[in-house]
Amino acid sequence: MATILDGKATTAIVMEEITAEVEKLAGKGVVPGLAVVLTGDDKYSVRYVKLKTKRAAKVGMYAEFHHLEETTDEELKALIEKLNADPKIHGIMVQLPLAEGLDELSAVEAIANEKDVDGLSPSALGKVLMGEECYLPAGVEAIMELFKRYDISPEGKHWLVAGGTNFMSKPMAAYVMNMKSRITQAGAKCPHIPTLAKTADVICTEMFKKHAITADMVKDGVIILDNGNNYEGKKVFGDVDPAVYEKASAYTPVPGGIGPMLIAMLLRNTVKAAAKTA
Repeated sequence: MATILDGKATTAIVMEEITAEVEKLAGKGVVPGLAVVLTGDDKYSVRYVKLKTKRAAKVGMYAEFHHLEETTDEELKALIEKLNADPKIHGIMVQLPLAEGLDELSAVEAIANEKDVDGLSPSALGKVLMGEECYLPAGVEAIMELFKRYDISPEGKHWLVAGGTNFMSKPMAAYVMNMKSRITQAGAKCPHIPTLAKTADVICTEMFKKHAITADMVKDGVIILDNGNNYEGKKVFGDVDPAVYEKASAYTPVPGGIGPMLIAMLLRNTVKAAAKTA
């Protein structure tokens, strides 16, 4: 029977640990501060970003939510630079993708390295690629945390990373490059994915397509890391058909897998950043 990599249960444990660390820092007169910046008016993004600030406040952190429904690259950069200079803020997270027409590179480059708690900047990606210490993107750290909590080694395996975003798939592939593992990276629409998946020990998806990975495409014992968020009304579906679970040795369900972990990883990195100022 496959091991369910339960993000909800793991998040609950991690949040208790974060609360304890926040209390320790409070004893030193430090309150970890997180600023989350959202552009545009996507209703799902608004709801998700508000949840991040609520979770931060719940564990005793200071949180700010900056919602720029209409803005320019210059205004966005000016806000980020203001947050860089604010001593109350230890971590800055800019929700990606940005609203249409905005320059993503300009925005993430503006985040100070010591406050880039979601590992969004080119500097962070470069450090991940070179195997240097940095704040990992929340999705990458969430996956590594689940492997750790469920005592699964990520090494010595053939990984297929199916996806190509700058905030998840690319840093995931870069991170695996520094392990004793084989890594194959393919864009979400790559026609070779069905063939590549057949030999993979670990399949990490970010394909934006409901049930794109089917049972006939995978081998027995595969580990499934599903980053799919494909909405149909109020229901969300993964990139992986649930029939695959019968062949898997471990998998992240959707919902309830990697998703719940993302906020916890962001908050934990912010607490780490705050601890460096204590």
